[in-house]
Amino acid sequence: MLAWQLVLFLGAGVVLILMSFWTIKNFLIVPEYSLENWTELLGSELFRKVYARTMLYAGIAALAATVLAFPFAYALAFKVSPRARRIAFLLLIVPFFTSYLVRIYAWTFILADDGPINYFLRQIGLREWEMQGTLFAMEIGYLTAFFPLVTLILLLSLMNVDRRLIEAANNLGAGRFRSIVEIVIPSARMGIVSAFAFAFMLAFGDYVSPSFLGGSTRNTLSILIVGATQAGGDFPKAAAIAVTMVLTLLAVIFVVFWLAFPRRRST
Repeated sequence: MLAWQLVLFLGAGVVLILMSFWTIKNFLIVPEYSLENWTELLGSELFRKVYARTMLYAGIAALAATVLAFPFAYALAFKVSPRARRIAFLLLIVPFFTSYLVRIYAWTFILADDGPINYFLRQIGLREWEMQGTLFAMEIGYLTAFFPLVTLILLLSLMNVDRRLIEAANNLGAGRFRSIVEIVIPSARMGIVSAFAFAFMLAFGDYVSPSFLGGSTRNTLSILIVGATQAGGDFPKAAAIAVTMVLTLLAVIFVVFWLAFPRRRST
């Protein structure tokens, strides 16, 4: 495991950091160290806007996935039989057998102006709903990518909650909602935080959903990276953006876990 992390993560990260200081001369990457990429990037108003937009979109997607998946995972953990739970496990894994890109292409058809949803709305006499190229469509794409994964993480966490604590709370007069808030959620806090963090990471670095469902006005950092590499092969600039994304993810994960698990003050 240590060798795996050193070679495929730490090694690639070091190369990425070094490349972010390289320059482009005569359409060739020159390994000479300069702050030009970073000064241009951090001083760009476009980068700041896209950075804030990417953070917002990823935060919305992570929060929506966690909130929507929790009732589903709770029902599977506490309300269904073990056999039904095993079937649910299988159904949550099956989407990963198909290509994410193919599923996004399917959503471009479903959410199109002449797609099945608007066709149904026209048939019942309602006004068409323009969905393609909207934030709603892009968030649907995000949920398509990691909603099953978020549900699995929450389900595994909820299955480890001590049911005796819930029974004791019920015996003391706590209703179902109060038991969930005061017993289930604190006991499954690690899983909830992990699910949110995973969802945020996947949404923050996703390229497919913003490209195919977000429209031309909803650029994200991943689109900037692809644009930098395709328009002139500016890999050092793309590396600087990628390093910024990695540092952001590390900071967000640290803050989320710090807020969820604050240190107890010594008395």
